[in-house]
Amino acid sequence: MPSIARAVIASSLVFSSVAFAQSGGIQMDIQTGDHDMPSTRVRVTGTGPEGEQQGVDMNIQAGGTHMGVEMKVRGDATHSGREEKHERRERRRERHEEPQAVPVRGFASEPAFRDCGTGEDPGCTMRRDGQLAMDAETFRGVLQSLKNTSNEITREEMAEKMFRRNYLTAKQFGRVLDLFSNEITRLDVAKNAAPHVVNPQHALGFSSKWNNSISGDEYIEIMTAQ
Repeated sequence: MPSIARAVIASSLVFSSVAFAQSGGIQMDIQTGDHDMPSTRVRVTGTGPEGEQQGVDMNIQAGGTHMGVEMKVRGDATHSGREEKHERRERRRERHEEPQAVPVRGFASEPAFRDCGTGEDPGCTMRRDGQLAMDAETFRGVLQSLKNTSNEITREEMAEKMFRRNYLTAKQFGRVLDLFSNEITRLDVAKNAAPHVVNPQHALGFSSKWNNSISGDEYIEIMTAQ
C-alpha cells in the first residue's frame, strides 16, 4: 500500500474520531514496523454527561491489501452498549413470548323452554346451586316411584333420598307434598326437600295444605329461610 494511502487512512480515522471527542482530547502516534506495516494508535478521551471519564483506544495496522483495527472503549460507553443490547434482546424475547389467544369455552345456552312435567312452570328455567330442576321425564319417574310405595314412612325415606340428588320447582314440590296425608310426615318431607326447591318463594302458598295452623306457620318459616 503506498505511503500516501496509509496516511489518508490514518488521517480519516483520526478526523472521524474528532466528533466523538469534542469535549475531550486526542492523542495520535504513527509508527512504521520492520515490514513496512505502519501502525496508528489513536486515543480519544472525553467527559460523560455526569462528569465521568470516557474514551476510545484504537490500534490500526495496514500493510499490502490488509488493514486491522483494534478498538477498546473505556468508561460507561461499554456499559451503555451492553444495556442497549440487553434491552434489545429483552424486547425481542417479549415479542417472541407474546401470549397466544386461547379459545374460551362458553356454556351451552339453556333452551328458551323446558318441560318439567308441570305445564307452564316459571321455576323450570331457574337454577339453585347451579342446578336446574328435574325435567318432565325424570319428575314423572320420581312421582310414579313414590306413588307405588304404599307405606308412608317408607315413601318419606324414598323422597328424602331422591331429593338429595335432584332439584325441583315449586310446582313439582307441591305435587310431592300431596302424596303425604299425614301432616307431620308432610312437614318432615318439606324440611328435607326445601333446600333443593329452585324457586322457594313460589311455594309459600302451600301452607294451606296444613289444617293445623302451627304446622302451617312452621312450613312458612322453613320456606322463608331458603
